[in-house]
Amino acid sequence: MTARTPTATETLGQLVSGRMPALDGLRGIAILLVLAHGFDVIQTSHGPGRAVDLALDLGWIGVQLFFVLSGFLITGILLDTRRAPGYYKHFLIRRVLRIFPLYYAVLIVAFVIAPHVVHVPPGHGDHQIWLWTYLTNFAEPFGRGEPVFPHFWSLAVEEQFYILWPVVVYLVARRGTIAVGAVLVVVAIAARIYVRAHYNEQAAYTFTPCRMDALAIGAITAALIRSERVRALIAHHHATMMAVAGALVVIGGAALGHFFREGPNMQTSGYTIIAIGFALILVAALPPRRLPARLLGFAPLRAVGLYSYGMYVFHAPLHVYVGLPILEAINPTYGTATGVIYALVLGLVTLGLAMLSYHLFEVRFLRLKPKLAPLNAP
Repeated sequence: MTARTPTATETLGQLVSGRMPALDGLRGIAILLVLAHGFDVIQTSHGPGRAVDLALDLGWIGVQLFFVLSGFLITGILLDTRRAPGYYKHFLIRRVLRIFPLYYAVLIVAFVIAPHVVHVPPGHGDHQIWLWTYLTNFAEPFGRGEPVFPHFWSLAVEEQFYILWPVVVYLVARRGTIAVGAVLVVVAIAARIYVRAHYNEQAAYTFTPCRMDALAIGAITAALIRSERVRALIAHHHATMMAVAGALVVIGGAALGHFFREGPNMQTSGYTIIAIGFALILVAALPPRRLPARLLGFAPLRAVGLYSYGMYVFHAPLHVYVGLPILEAINPTYGTATGVIYALVLGLVTLGLAMLSYHLFEVRFLRLKPKLAPLNAP
């Protein structure tokens, strides 16, 4: 008897509850965008160099893509396991095993070991307490951040959000997640308007209530995709057109804020629009064998996605303490071409370091996940 071939809807449902290779590729795009922004040293104010500078600087939207992906993937796991024994405990254990080892290892090197081995600049470590406690996103806007870790604010946002979010998902289930997520989107927009008016633009960029709309949009997407009706709609939709529409929404959101990450229009609705665009691209990547899934399934891109966490952690310290000093020593009057080469070289170095970190250090903790916190859906 010949086995029945799964329908497109059934195949999509199996992917939603398992590994989605295309999303590794999407994660790869997110980290490449972040690196483009982080390694942008071009300061030309006119001509082609200015265009390149603007393009690289726009890479800050990669963090928004990370937030959407995180909200989607983690909320999906929470929905699938909310009735399983040890639901909250297992979630926290898995989160700790993935995030904490590398994060705290880097802090130990930076603030415990480095001051005894190399010369550190004055003030190094004065505000480290905010990093150890995952509160740096509330400290940086008021001059209490550490210059070597300006990017750790986004990790703080996620950890703060995921302290309570599993409880919310457990209490309200799938449909309630959609409703609560929609409320959080509105609250985030209102919070940005308030914080921008009463504090400053950077606070509206890094405060958790101001940035939870992207996480919530990812969560809403995860809840919607677990509806058989929605899966059927997506499975028979033109995935390429949806991806193009998503890209246009992202560009439109960025253009609304004149591509400046802390502009008034951007902080009012631009962040939200960009997140919606990325959610559309994410959904377009789900149906297997469609063009978006095949493109995002490109093996090198997926590999970059695999090492994206380490790349995110390492890129700023490498830039501040290694890349910039070498660049200034070799060519203090560098132009656009040198700036592009610098970004490419440092990107490759970051990837290499992240690969070493993953295989020699991080994977030892990741292997503990199935033993200490198995994902057993009821």
